[in-house]
Amino acid sequence: MKTKLVLLWMAFLIAFIPYSNACTTFMLKNDKQVIYGRNFDFDFGSGFVVNNPRKLMKYALVETEKNIMTWESKYGSITFNQFGKEFPYGGMNEKGLVIEVLTLTQTKYPEPDNRNVISLLQWVQYQLDVSGTVAEVIASDRFVRISKENPIGLHFFVCDAKGNAATIEFLEGKMVCHKGKELPVPLITNNTYDESITYLKQFNILGGDSIVKWDNIYDIDWSRGNILAVNQVFATAANQMLKIKDNSNLINSAFDVLQSVTVKNHTQWSTVFDITNKMIYFKNNKHVDIITLNFKDFKFDSDKNTKILDIQTATPDNTMNQFIPYTTDINRNYVFKAYTPLMESKFFPVKLQHSMIEAQVRFPDTLKRANKKND
Repeated sequence: MKTKLVLLWMAFLIAFIPYSNACTTFMLKNDKQVIYGRNFDFDFGSGFVVNNPRKLMKYALVETEKNIMTWESKYGSITFNQFGKEFPYGGMNEKGLVIEVLTLTQTKYPEPDNRNVISLLQWVQYQLDVSGTVAEVIASDRFVRISKENPIGLHFFVCDAKGNAATIEFLEGKMVCHKGKELPVPLITNNTYDESITYLKQFNILGGDSIVKWDNIYDIDWSRGNILAVNQVFATAANQMLKIKDNSNLINSAFDVLQSVTVKNHTQWSTVFDITNKMIYFKNNKHVDIITLNFKDFKFDSDKNTKILDIQTATPDNTMNQFIPYTTDINRNYVFKAYTPLMESKFFPVKLQHSMIEAQVRFPDTLKRANKKND
């Protein structure tokens, strides 16, 4: 089993790395509102929105390590998923905690130790399940670590309802955070925060002499894997954030920032989380209409109320009627669609990939209610 899992993840890594991206996340806030913006940039955009209930008993889907993490979901959440339910790229919970992932090739996860272990994307769901603040997310590093079975390098941007924000990176096996005064611009793309800020310091928006010349990344000589281009995306978004003069409509301002760093045929969805009002606004890869979700329209008291919405076919009109009940078969369709580029790879056998992916598909079916009387 260990060999099979390593082969699966190595194939994932080989196939994933060429999809270098310019994902962007950031926070805007005023005296009354906290807003979180996110562009998801990738070469394929299948995915779904799902509501995740409270009071589910969960465990880490890890094959080769000991001290498997177990927990109970304390908060309901709404997440954006591509590789199946319980394995989100990010989302927001009932307390207003938002967390999203971005690629970071410099990532090195911790070595095995006496902490409980969890798989990579499950770490995101775990935080949304149990954490209400940025401080709680950071504090969890004392007792939970991301499994080294996952070779995909990611870092995270997290924000809460009080307007606290932090970057979370794993460098040389240690959690590295930037928050408060260490976070002069609440923004990350696909480089370490330290390197991004060092690049930004040459510009007048952060004390340098140069002027940011890009209003959007179409003016940038963009190429995959180009760290200079990634830094230019960071500078472009930072410039747009700092140019905001009217704080009365942060939703529109956030979408303006996202538009400035939208990549043609590559930005698959753009999301704005209104943390204060528990609203989610997003555009799919048509990049035209804004689709609105309100936490008040969702139930989180039972897994029987779990519903999903296709990100790319969603429209603004009667959006809640477009949600359909979650089923294993629907989950399977999304998971295999996401894995298709990898399944077409020559790096591992068909029987292996189907058996391992099917285990991920069926994982939500193995979870139990903590208190069935609440169903």
